[in-house]
Amino acid sequence: MDYRCPVCHAELGRRKYAQAVIARMEIDCSHCHQTIHLHVHPVEAAVSYGAFGIALAIAGAAYWLQNPTWLLVAIGVAMLPALVLPLVERVMLRDWPRYASRDGRVDG
Repeated sequence: MDYRCPVCHAELGRRKYAQAVIARMEIDCSHCHQTIHLHVHPVEAAVSYGAFGIALAIAGAAYWLQNPTWLLVAIGVAMLPALVLPLVERVMLRDWPRYASRDGRVDG
């Protein structure tokens, strides 16, 4: 993934771990102080929303059937994006710009 600022092209890759603690859709570039926001790929959104929906459906079925085993399966499915998204990022999204400027441009 390309972690450069779309405005000043400064490398913001080191900020990734700090932002994992406090996830925000808009941040200020530490170099040019312009407001930029996360540029989420549709595959990332599909994996996240899909796993959440499936986990919710399995948890509902576990509640309906009073089966604690299915509840553990639902928790496992809910944690699946934590495993899949780093792999997708390294394989599919190598050149995808992580940040976009406030007006939606991904390249300054």
